Amino acid sequence: MKRDTWIAVAVMAIAAFAAWDVYGLKRGAALFPLLMSAALFLGGAVLFVSSLRPRKVTGEVAEEGSETDEAPKSVWLPLVEVVVLTAIFAVAMPWIGFYPATFLYLAVFFALRSELSRLTGLAVAVAMTGLIYVIFSLLLAVPTPVGPLAAYL
Repeated sequence: MKRDTWIAVAVMAIAAFAAWDVYGLKRGAALFPLLMSAALFLGGAVLFVSSLRPRKVTGEVAEEGSETDEAPKSVWLPLVEVVVLTAIFAVAMPWIGFYPATFLYLAVFFALRSELSRLTGLAVAVAMTGLIYVIFSLLLAVPTPVGPLAAYL
């Protein structure tokens, strides 16, 4: 099987697990994660179907598993950055709270991976954190981790 097929299967499995994991929550709290899980599963299904279709290659045909079938090395650096940043977010969140960790995650992400200026990236991080607060805390009343250090921030 092609790499895209395996990635699609993994994405659909993660989406199914996420939906199963949040299914027991109260209806209001489970609605958004269930919708996101369904969207993720649908995206994985589209990738799966498109990976099964033969590729149209102009010129020389590459064998599966050859160097031309592999992702370029420049793709791995952004992936590693996002994975490390997400791991730091997951470790920091219980200590500093969900919203400060979310703001820091977004601010660093925009600084590393966005074409926005630093000031615009900070403004977008503030706006997105505020929007997440409104959606989760005010509209859905989802309790979020506060953390012992949040009182000092």
